[in-house]
Amino acid sequence: MFETRSIPKIEYKDFSLKLHERAEQLDRVVKAQLELTYRCNLHCVHCYTDPYNAKEFFPRELSFKEILRLIDEMHNIGIIWLNLTGGEIFMHPRFFDIYEYAYHKGFLLMLYSNGTLFTKAIIERLKRLPPFSIDVSCHSILEDSFEKFTQVPGSFRAFMRGMDLLKHSGLPFCFKTTAMKWNKEELPQIKRFIESLGQKFSFSTALSPRLNGDLSSLDHRLSTEEINALDDDRYGTVDAASCTDPSDWLSSPSDRLFRCGCATNTIHINAWGELGTCTLQYEHRASLRDYSLEDAIDKVFHAVRARRYQSDSPCRACHVRRFCEKKPSEAHWECGSAEAPIPYNCDVALARAERLVRQPLLHPLRGTQRQETRRQ
Repeated sequence: MFETRSIPKIEYKDFSLKLHERAEQLDRVVKAQLELTYRCNLHCVHCYTDPYNAKEFFPRELSFKEILRLIDEMHNIGIIWLNLTGGEIFMHPRFFDIYEYAYHKGFLLMLYSNGTLFTKAIIERLKRLPPFSIDVSCHSILEDSFEKFTQVPGSFRAFMRGMDLLKHSGLPFCFKTTAMKWNKEELPQIKRFIESLGQKFSFSTALSPRLNGDLSSLDHRLSTEEINALDDDRYGTVDAASCTDPSDWLSSPSDRLFRCGCATNTIHINAWGELGTCTLQYEHRASLRDYSLEDAIDKVFHAVRARRYQSDSPCRACHVRRFCEKKPSEAHWECGSAEAPIPYNCDVALARAERLVRQPLLHPLRGTQRQETRRQ
C-alpha cells in the first residue's frame, strides 16, 4: 500500500514573506494590478480615474481578447497576486468571464469595489469561485454625506444592501477608508460600522490628482494639524523605547527619484493597457499593445530605476523622506516637475517625523522659496 502523507501547512504571512523574499532575490514580479475599466456607477469627488468615466473614453479600453492575453502573460512570468480594479469592476460587461479565466489560472485574486453593485446573483457566483479578498471603499455611512460624495442619488441604500449581502456571504472582505475634510468627524461612526461587520478599521489620508491633471480632488486633503490629531487617536503616544535609533528614520537618502517600492515586485496596468510600476506612476509607461508584458516590464523598470535627481531639489537630500508620501507623477501634476517638493507633503512628513523623535526638526523647505499655490 502507498504511504499517505499530508501536505504541511504554512501560515499565510509566512508564505507571503517567503515569496516576497524569493522575488527580491530573483528580481521577479509577483504582484499585478489590472484596471479592467474606468466605467463606474458613481462619480466620487476624490476619484483619480473619474475624468475617464465617460462613454467617449470607453473605446480606448482594452478589449476582452487583449485582457485574456495579458492574463496568460502574467501567468507565464510567475505573477501570483492579481488585483482586479477599476473604475468599478462590476461595470465591465464581461467581468465574470475575465474573473473566472484568471481564477482557473491559479492567481490569488483581489477585487476592489465600491460595494454598491452587489446582488444575490453576484455573491453566489463569487462564492462558487471565491476570491482571495474583496476590498470595499467606505468613506461615509451617513446617507446625505455619502450621496454628496458619490454624486449619485440612491447610492447609499445600494451600498448598505451590498454590505448586508457581503456580511452574510462568507466571502473574505475588508474596507478601505480615506480620511478627508468632509468626513473627518464621521470617522468614529465609520469605525463602529466596519467593526460591526467583523472587520478591522484603518484609514489613509493620501489623496492624488486626477489622471487628467485636474487638482480639484486635493481640495479635500486634511491639514497637517488634522492629520496629527487623527494619528494621535489612531496610534496613541509613540513609545520612544520602541524606536531605539531614530537616526535610522532620519538618515540621508540616495539620489534616486523613485524611493518607494516602484520597480521591484509589482506592476500596474491601466484600463488603456499602459504598464507602469504602480497606480500613480505615470512618468514612465509602456503600451502593452506595442510590447509584450515581459519587454514592457524590462523597459519601464529600467527607466524608473535609472531616474536620479538632476536638480538641487530639497527632496534630493531630505532628512524626513521616510515619512513623505510624495510621488514624482503627483509632483509633476501639482508643481510642474517630478523633482519638485510638494509643500503639503513636506509639512505632513515633518510633523510625523517630529512626533516620532519628540523634538523639533528643520523643515525640508527652510531656506528655499516655499510654494504657496499649486498649478491650476
